[in-house]
Amino acid sequence: MEEENTKSLIKAIQQGELCSVRRQLNEQVNKQSVIYSHFGKSGDTVLHYAARYGHMNIVRYLVEELDMDIEVFNSDYKRAMHEAASMGHYECLRYLIARGAKIDCLKKADWTPLMMACTRQNLEVILELLDHGAEPMLQNKDGWNAFHIACREGDPAIIQHLLLAKPEVWKTKSKTGRTPLHTAAMHGCEDAVNILLESCSYEPDCKDSCGVTPFMDAIRNGHIGVAKLLLENHQASPCAVDILGAQPLHQASVTAQEKALSFLVGNLGIDVNARATKLELTALHYAAKEGHTSTINTLLALGADLHARDTKGRSVCFPALHMACIGQHAETVKTLLQLGLSDTEDNAGNKAREYAKKPHIREVFESLDI
Repeated sequence: MEEENTKSLIKAIQQGELCSVRRQLNEQVNKQSVIYSHFGKSGDTVLHYAARYGHMNIVRYLVEELDMDIEVFNSDYKRAMHEAASMGHYECLRYLIARGAKIDCLKKADWTPLMMACTRQNLEVILELLDHGAEPMLQNKDGWNAFHIACREGDPAIIQHLLLAKPEVWKTKSKTGRTPLHTAAMHGCEDAVNILLESCSYEPDCKDSCGVTPFMDAIRNGHIGVAKLLLENHQASPCAVDILGAQPLHQASVTAQEKALSFLVGNLGIDVNARATKLELTALHYAAKEGHTSTINTLLALGADLHARDTKGRSVCFPALHMACIGQHAETVKTLLQLGLSDTEDNAGNKAREYAKKPHIREVFESLDI
C-alpha cells in the first residue's frame, strides 16, 4: 500500500469515518494483506487504531465483515484489548471480550489490559475486566501488579474494588521490594494511603531493597500531608535509616524539599546536624553535592553547623565544599566560600580547587581571591 494511501486510511480510522475506511479497503486488490499490515515504528494494525480511538463501528466492521483476528499484536505485543483498556473505551472493550479476546493478554514488559486500565482511572472498564476474570495479582517485568498501579494513581474507588476482588493483593511487592504503600506515599496519594492504612496490615517502616520506608518516600518527594498520616496512623519513624544510614532529613536535602526539611526539624525536632551513619555525611553535604544552594541556606537557617566536626575531628564544611566542586556546582561553591571558608583549616581551598575541573568553577575561587 502506498504511503499516501496509508496515511489517508489511518486518518479515516482515527476520525471514525467508516464509509471512507470501507471504500479505501474495497479499492485494495488484497484487502486481507492491508488489514494485517503493520504501520509505523509501533507496528500498529488498523484494528489497533480503531480500538485506540474507540470507534466501535470500525472495530465491528474489521472483525465481523473482514474477519480480522482480534488477537493481532503490534511490535510491542500490544493487542486491541490493551488499546481499549488503556484509553478507557468501555464499549470497545465489552465488544472485544464478547468476541473472545484474552482477558490477561500480555504486551511488552508483561503489562495486562487491567494494568493499563488502572493507569487511566476508568472504574467502568476496570470492573468489566474484573467481572470477566482479569487477575489483579499478575506482575509485569518490574514486579508491579494492577494494585501497585492503582495506588500510584490514587483513585480510592478503584483501590477498594481491587481489594474486594483480591483481598490479598496488598501483600505483594515489586522486584525491588516496594509495596503499594510505598507507591502511594511516593506519589502523594493521601486518600490511597488512608485506605491502605485502614484496610491492610503493613508493618510500620516496611523497607524496600534500598532500605527506604514509605515515610521516606513521602518526605523526599515533598508530600508532608502523607508523612503526617504515616506518623499519626502508622507509627512511622521520622529518623529511620536506609541501607546507607541516611535519614529522611538527608533524603529531603538530596531532593531539595525545603518545606519537608522545615517540617522535620521545626515540627518533629530532628537534629539538623545528624549524620548518615555509614557515610558520615550531614544534610549539608548532600545539599552541596547536588548543588542545592537554596537548600543549604534553609539548612543553615534551621541551625545547621558549618563548623561541626566529624568523628575524626575534621570540619564538616570542607568536605561539603569538595562535594560542590566535584559536582561542578559553581553557585554552590561560591555560597560556601562566601560563608567564610578559607585555606586556614585543613588547607580546604587548595583541596577543593583540585576538584574544580571546569573553568567556571576555578573562576569562583579567583574572583574571591582564594
